[in-house]
Amino acid sequence: MSANLFTRSTLAITGAVFSLGAVAINPANAARITYDFSIKTYGPDGYTPLTGRFSYDDATESKHILYEYIEGEGEPQWGVFLYESKGYKVDVIEFSFLDKVYTQADAISPISFWMDYANNEKIGTGLYWETEDFVFRGWGYRMEAIGTAFYRKTSDGLIFEQTVNFFPVPEEPTSVPEPSILAAFSVVGLAGLLRKKRIKAQLPD
Repeated sequence: MSANLFTRSTLAITGAVFSLGAVAINPANAARITYDFSIKTYGPDGYTPLTGRFSYDDATESKHILYEYIEGEGEPQWGVFLYESKGYKVDVIEFSFLDKVYTQADAISPISFWMDYANNEKIGTGLYWETEDFVFRGWGYRMEAIGTAFYRKTSDGLIFEQTVNFFPVPEEPTSVPEPSILAAFSVVGLAGLLRKKRIKAQLPD
């Protein structure tokens, strides 16, 4: 009777371990997003690119509904029923300009990156970053397109250089432990403890 009970308990625990192990095959992924960006500027040798890179944690996301059509109140503007924006706080950035590499330490205000959506379709991306020497600033056309312009600061004011192109950088996901892994270890420990108790109970006094 004791042997059968022990066998059934062990099989039940083993099954639980395999079930938990199957869940743990799909680890959670850290959400660090990285973009490269470039700007074509005109110089003595023609158009040459200025390049940079930034990243952010998508846990900083903030959503804003900028426009939502309400049925019965006329016609939707430019055929758009829902216009929303998703913004992120950029905490790592590098950009080569004027023989210098600029970073987030050179920002004179918080750096932000956002994506706008019209009817749930992305219509563009924007970057805001200002230093003592330049400004990245978003622009928009109605609710059909948005983008980012790069301005150089001069004694006469801001000089428009060019628009900015963004390119997402694919990265290897960073695995973090799943709670189910810890639960599996706990179940294995319980199985060992149960086995010890069964053996002790069967030993003669």
